[in-house]
Amino acid sequence: MNILTNFLLSQSVLIPIITGMVLLRRPDKIYFPFFTVLLFGLLAESASFILINTFRISNAPVIKIYSLLECCLILYQLYLWENLYRRKRSYIYIAAFCITFWFTETIIYANLNTFSPYFREFYAFIIAILSIDQINTMMFYHEKTVVKNPRFLICLGFIIIFIYQIIYEASFSIDSAESAVANKIIIGFGYLNFAINLLYAVAIYFIPRRKEDIIKS
Repeated sequence: MNILTNFLLSQSVLIPIITGMVLLRRPDKIYFPFFTVLLFGLLAESASFILINTFRISNAPVIKIYSLLECCLILYQLYLWENLYRRKRSYIYIAAFCITFWFTETIIYANLNTFSPYFREFYAFIIAILSIDQINTMMFYHEKTVVKNPRFLICLGFIIIFIYQIIYEASFSIDSAESAVANKIIIGFGYLNFAINLLYAVAIYFIPRRKEDIIKS
């Protein structure tokens, strides 16, 4: 896959963003962290493309800063949803540990200009586990039809994309980025990212609309 194709696939994040803008106008505050992650993802992908192809410099600082923001925002999103079931303190401890992990890896043992997979693997694992827990909780409380539940669909997307992120990052630790195996994993990540963004768009479609949004549409 060439760089341009990979970039265009990453821009599929515009699909859920535009879907939200058209259908929701003003998203429910409980989904605000999720929409913020999508916007930051769009900015990070665009900035990475410009740094690599225009200025010919590393996009490591962008990836590292975005990874921390993505981690904290998704944890906050899961925290808001978990509040519905009165379990929340553990998320505060997890977020604090993740921030400490990022600071230790990025500032103490390395720097912003070097790639390191450990934090990205760690928080991907944490988010996947917490998303599975969210789905289990939804099923336990038997909330309507979970297949049409936006939280279920978003958590399902988190599980799929972050498990693949672990594989993606691990492949570079084990093998060369120029190898055939690593190249196939990169290609797979691009197309999977596109599919997950479509899933997010479907999730946004099922988010209950405010009365004023329905009247204006």
